[in-house]
Parts: sequence; C-alpha cells; structure tokens
Amino acid sequence: MKLLPALIFLCITNFSFSQDTLKIYRWEAIQKANPDTILAIDASKLKWEQIPEKLYAFKNLKYLNISKNKLKELPLEMGVFKSLKTLDATKNDLDGAPIVICQMPKLQRLHLARNRISSLPACTGYLADLKVLDIWDNPINVLPEEILGLKKLEAVDMRGILLGPRFQQKWEESMPQVKWYFDAPCRCVE
Repeated sequence: MKLLPALIFLCITNFSFSQDTLKIYRWEAIQKANPDTILAIDASKLKWEQIPEKLYAFKNLKYLNISKNKLKELPLEMGVFKSLKTLDATKNDLDGAPIVICQMPKLQRLHLARNRISSLPACTGYLADLKVLDIWDNPINVLPEEILGLKKLEAVDMRGILLGPRFQQKWEESMPQVKWYFDAPCRCVE
C-alpha cells in the first residue's frame, strides 16, 4: 500500500514530462505533413541561404533549429512563429540585428552564437519569457539597456567576445540573478 502513492507520483511526473517533450522532425521528413500538426523542426545543416517559403506554413512551431546554414538574415516573415519558444540560428552568416525576434513573444531560448551580429535590437528587452540568450562569438560590444527588464533571464553567453572588465562588471552587477558567461576581460579600451 505504501508503494501506491509513489507509483501515482511517478506516473503523474512522467505524464507531465512527456507533455513538455516535443517530437523534433527533420525538414526533409515533413514535406507532405499537415503544418498544423508539426511543433518542432530541425532544419540544420541544409546549406540554406534563405528561408524557404514553405517553412512559414508551420505557424504552430515551438522549436526551430536553423543552425549551421548560410543565412544572412532572419526575414520578417518569420514573425508568423508567435508560439516559438526555442530558436537556434547558431553558426550562420547573420550580420544584422535580427529584428524579427521581437515578433516572437514566447521565446525562452535564443541561440545566435557564431554569427557576425554586431548588435541586438532594443526590443529584445520585451521578450518577457526569455531565459537563455546565447550570443557567443559575435562582434557585439554593447547590449541594449532594455535587457535589464528581462526578469526571467537566467543565462547569457558572451564568450568568444573581447569585452573589458567594466562591461562585464556592469552587467553582472545590474543583473545578479543571471549567470553571465564571459571570457577573461581584455585589456582593451572601453
């Protein structure tokens, strides 16, 4: 009898965990799928230079991996992904501030590492659910002050970027609840 409550707890825990787990489909496997039924797509390593129009039909996406392509921008059409919680655009050729992320209000994890992004848009500070911001190895040397309003932010990865000690100290002190990942401070002019 004492095992019954433990078994019920395990069943409830496993059920709720399975609810949060998404089946991630490779882009090639969903070409004939009903777009309304697909919640997670892995379109990494496809050598895309631009996002195919067909992707925008998958409006219910919660997870999108477009990493390791050759994308130069994230087009405004990506704003259709209003339910997106994770966007991974790591290791592309992005060089401008990806304004379209501001049209994705549910974003929790934003991975933009290893691009050529020099700044983030100020509206990044309005992504109220953002928990992880990965901008590792980009030539960013300033963050928008609006980020200070991100109360759910847990981690920011800025390794691979030459940043001075004052920059690092400012952000660590301004947002002590955030785990900041920096390389050792450079002896550069701030």
